[in-house]
Amino acid sequence: MFDKNLALVDLETTGMSAARHRIIEIAIIRIEGNKIVDKYTSLINPEVSIPPFITHLTGISEDDLDGAPIFADVKRRVKKLLTGATFVAHNVWFDYSFIQTELGRVAIPFESKRCCTVRLSRRLFPQYKSHKLESIIERFGFTYKSRHRAYDDAHILWQFLRHIKKNIPKQTLQETWELLAKV
Repeated sequence: MFDKNLALVDLETTGMSAARHRIIEIAIIRIEGNKIVDKYTSLINPEVSIPPFITHLTGISEDDLDGAPIFADVKRRVKKLLTGATFVAHNVWFDYSFIQTELGRVAIPFESKRCCTVRLSRRLFPQYKSHKLESIIERFGFTYKSRHRAYDDAHILWQFLRHIKKNIPKQTLQETWELLAKV
């Protein structure tokens, strides 16, 4: 029903524009055959200052990033986890554009099939007004340790995918996935 290989991705960044801002935390959960086969999470030194609003939202400070690797140091690991998988994220264009931009900065081209869990939620649960991650967490009782931290947010996507696989008719889910998972 889902694609065989998925990369569930969440990022924390210094702002909203991939062209002007940088990644400060990354998490990728690699799914193959509906099982987690690999996980990666790391703080990333953006080599720029972090706005106070971002520190307040994420709890990540410039001091936390002092010893963190820069993106160029983790590029091979990131590319390996993403290769051959559908890139899945909440508001997928945000995370995808940052990954594509960062890989481009280190001369690694990147294109991938992708699926947005916001759009997936809207299609499968049109009766609900909000499809923000907070709303999905509350609606289905998903658990996490720290909101606005990359690994926990990526793991919420895994909980969501398992939930819909269990609770949505197979044909409906298959048709919806095929409609939304695009290159």
